[in-house]
Amino acid sequence: MSLPPSHIIIRPPVEAYSILIAVTGGCSWNECRFCGIYKGVQDYVVRPLEDVLRDVDYLANTYPNHKWVFLGNANPTSAPTDYLVQILRYVKTRFKNLERLSAYSKALDIVRKTDDELRQLKEAGLDIVYMGLESGSKTVLRLMRKGTNDRTIIEVGKRLLQAGIKLSLYIILGLGSYEHSEDHVRETARVLTAINPTIFRFRTLNVIPSSPLWTDVQDGTFKIMRPVDVLKEERDILQHLGPNVTSEMYNDHISNYVTFSSKNISLDKERFIREIDSLIEDPRIQQMEPKWLTHM
Repeated sequence: MSLPPSHIIIRPPVEAYSILIAVTGGCSWNECRFCGIYKGVQDYVVRPLEDVLRDVDYLANTYPNHKWVFLGNANPTSAPTDYLVQILRYVKTRFKNLERLSAYSKALDIVRKTDDELRQLKEAGLDIVYMGLESGSKTVLRLMRKGTNDRTIIEVGKRLLQAGIKLSLYIILGLGSYEHSEDHVRETARVLTAINPTIFRFRTLNVIPSSPLWTDVQDGTFKIMRPVDVLKEERDILQHLGPNVTSEMYNDHISNYVTFSSKNISLDKERFIREIDSLIEDPRIQQMEPKWLTHM
């Protein structure tokens, strides 16, 4: 049985201590081959406004001084702008000490909104959106049925930043497997350089059984990359970044094989590259097997 849309299924690690408020259920796209989070678990729906506002009231009464609020599920920015504006304004009204109001988003959501709509969301209180870049490679994005391409991601990334909304992009290491690794690395660095997002975060591909990609892994048509090769991809993406990229960078997920963080990647890039090189040369890393996480 599908979970009701009022249930938040996932949230970013950085939102671990945030108030979670469900705005939509499921994912409006739900076709990505690497993702099995919502398939058969929660259908896409925009929740009735009165239900969302009722949740806001309850949580604000329970935690009146909380500083962080996260709107879920997969991409609440798919909802109509006027509906979102009402929710954002109400959250800001009810949480007097709010410092961050955030949400997951998809490029498909933003490309359908005008610049004026994005400004409305910012003015209503939306501080930051978390969006999956996954890869800058046209080929990898197409094979993984991401539903967007590199040009669209660059466009919406720039438009969000111009509207004053911070942008945190996710990159999935190993998403192109060995066949498309070089293109994945080069094109991902190109897209990051074109956008210069507020933040970008590395994730390592772990294929869970509910994802369509699981079948390809099981029959051998898609190969999970070894940890040492995942580290090489991360190093090479950093090496290919343009000098203009001043983003914050984080490896803040259980899927990763290394933990780094930077408030300005242009200042720390060379140090990180040296540290990754030392890991790549470590015989223990060279012999390490993939984590094979079966849930996230």
